[in-house]
Amino acid sequence: MVTRGAGQNSTYYGCISDIVIAQEYATPIGPIKTDTYPRKACGPDLDQIMMGSEGTFGVLTHVTLKIFRHTPETVKRFSYMFKDWETAQAAAKEIMQSEAGYPSVFRLSDPEETNIMLHMYNVIDSPVRHLFKLKGFEEGKMCLFLSFTNGEKGFSKNLAKHTKRVCRKYGGLTLTGYVTKSWEKGRFNDPYMRDTMQDFGLVMDTMECSVNWSNMSKVHAEVRKFVKSRPHTICMTHMSHVYPQGANLYWIFITRMHDPAEFKAYHAGILDAIQKSGASMSHHHGIGKMFAPWLEGSIGHNEYEVFRTLKEHFDPDGIMNPGGTLGFDLTEEEKISKEQNYMSKLK
Repeated sequence: MVTRGAGQNSTYYGCISDIVIAQEYATPIGPIKTDTYPRKACGPDLDQIMMGSEGTFGVLTHVTLKIFRHTPETVKRFSYMFKDWETAQAAAKEIMQSEAGYPSVFRLSDPEETNIMLHMYNVIDSPVRHLFKLKGFEEGKMCLFLSFTNGEKGFSKNLAKHTKRVCRKYGGLTLTGYVTKSWEKGRFNDPYMRDTMQDFGLVMDTMECSVNWSNMSKVHAEVRKFVKSRPHTICMTHMSHVYPQGANLYWIFITRMHDPAEFKAYHAGILDAIQKSGASMSHHHGIGKMFAPWLEGSIGHNEYEVFRTLKEHFDPDGIMNPGGTLGFDLTEEEKISKEQNYMSKLK
């Protein structure tokens, strides 16, 4: 919550900032406690002010969250294949703007990630491969959409039908729920490969950002261009946590690397590409010390000074989260503005 996180099912249920009802913090100036009213118009929302502070204002001690009915029997799983990234984006946008409800899980993979997933889940070696060729779907271009719906039985069923209509409108080929179930089975196991891969000099990490529909293709292309500028690098990208106005783009990159300084420079270059392409610096991973130099350049100087004022109010002696993930300890030279090119700065 202190990083404004988002779970896998957030497209329907909401991110943490949507499901928090009340919070309590221990701060250097005393306890801070919000109330449980469903809505009110009594100035700025203190809950929203505290969320995302990452321990720089105080320590979260209690939280009250919304709860939802657990109805696994109403879940509808499905998957579709689109011929290309642009068509897949158009379908995703229409699904989210149609006001028919939102799927809870919404994962749309770009061509590189799609190709890897087809091999991981043994789809490419099945008879479906021949169906792809028959229908004019080309490996290296097609995009995989995985999703499922939650909620009341009638709602979930109707939303699945509506999603099917939109996918077919854009030429989507149904793969039933098999691929979605395969992904669901391995989604919590695959990340554990990371530590083992590092033993062999292979680095796997992730970056993500919030993007509007209007520049989705631009952000995707420009960030991928930088990630792939390193030779022999895998860059899997998917759209998740989708909204009527846009979506989260999530990059998973795998490359051979041994030097921590080299990784830091590469990581910084990705952040720089994200900011320059016109996307947010994070969607749900939060900020952290490695991201801090980009924060002021990302949100604007006047907006950043609001954060500084809050920090000075809650923590006048600067004892919370020493060093600070919001970058208050950085000099002006250490900060990264939208105009700076971090990689040229390293040379």
